[in-house]
Amino acid sequence: MSGFRQVTKAQARGHLSRDERIARLEGTVLTLDRREEFVEEISRLWRDAQDTFLTIGRYLVQAAERLEHGEYQAMVDNQLPFGYQVSYQLRKVAEAIDGKRLLLEELPPSYATIYQFTTLTDEQLTLARQTEPPLLRPTVKREEIVTFKREMARKVASESPANLPDPAKRVAQLKRRKENLLKQQAAILVELAKIEEELTLVAD
Repeated sequence: MSGFRQVTKAQARGHLSRDERIARLEGTVLTLDRREEFVEEISRLWRDAQDTFLTIGRYLVQAAERLEHGEYQAMVDNQLPFGYQVSYQLRKVAEAIDGKRLLLEELPPSYATIYQFTTLTDEQLTLARQTEPPLLRPTVKREEIVTFKREMARKVASESPANLPDPAKRVAQLKRRKENLLKQQAAILVELAKIEEELTLVAD
């Protein structure tokens, strides 16, 4: 006997998948000594992480454009390793970067932090670039952006308080709107399930 054991293609793919996952988890950790070396290596890994979430966001944008709404929603809800909120933020970040509203060189490596910038108006983004130091910078913290947005909201309130809706009423409106959208989503998913079942019966 040769000592080799034959495996099927499916088994081989399974072994390969496990080996790749183990390799990713183990990684390659270099032995470093100087502070500059640690800064360089850690910064490189942060940049790699940024490239990864941007690529995921671009795929989500493409999926939203090419798939039927129900199909895209079902994919996000049931098949991806993250939920709707994360997928929405990744899409908005990718759209803002590819649309040139935000520039890669001025952004932090966290998609959740970058997403906060996507919620600003063009005028507010201009102000964020003009602050000292600039709010739009790679080392910005999420709390700084939240503080900036609060200041912008207070400024608007002081300039036109009569035009602002009552906060309690606005919260109630948003909750009702959310509830209605969730009901619509549930109805759409039920209808899609019925269509899939009928298609299966017709095909048989």
